[in-house]
Amino acid sequence: MKLARKMIVTLVLVGILALLAVPALAAGSRTKTITEDTINSSYRVSNPYRSRVSNLSVDLQPDQVVVSSTHNFRNASYDVVTTLTPTVSNGRVTWTVLSATSNGEAVSADLLAQINASITSSWRNFIKNQAGSGRITSIVITDTDITYTIETR
Repeated sequence: MKLARKMIVTLVLVGILALLAVPALAAGSRTKTITEDTINSSYRVSNPYRSRVSNLSVDLQPDQVVVSSTHNFRNASYDVVTTLTPTVSNGRVTWTVLSATSNGEAVSADLLAQINASITSSWRNFIKNQAGSGRITSIVITDTDITYTIETR
């Protein structure tokens, strides 16, 4: 009886230790690549939230993203071009608008700050849905794709 009890306790402890080791063995890093075609064919780009926005497109360039669109109003239309760059900090990607133009003219610094606040949240949500869970350790943008390196737990 004592031997059987010791064996059961030992097997239970080994089983618990094995379960604790599984997450440690699963930890590592992986990459996720999102192509320019995937971004441009996504629902949010092909069907902009606002009906007044048309010709929305995303152009990937080395280390930056250029978003172009036309904003149509009753009395005027504006061709808008916005250039964004990413930074990785504490496992998160933050997008910053470097420049924005409306019909070829640069926007004011105040408007640029407002654009930064708005665009940051929408990109973060899109990438979170595409990349999955984990901490992002790097991001590389080429002419054709964005590649994230994700550290999983």
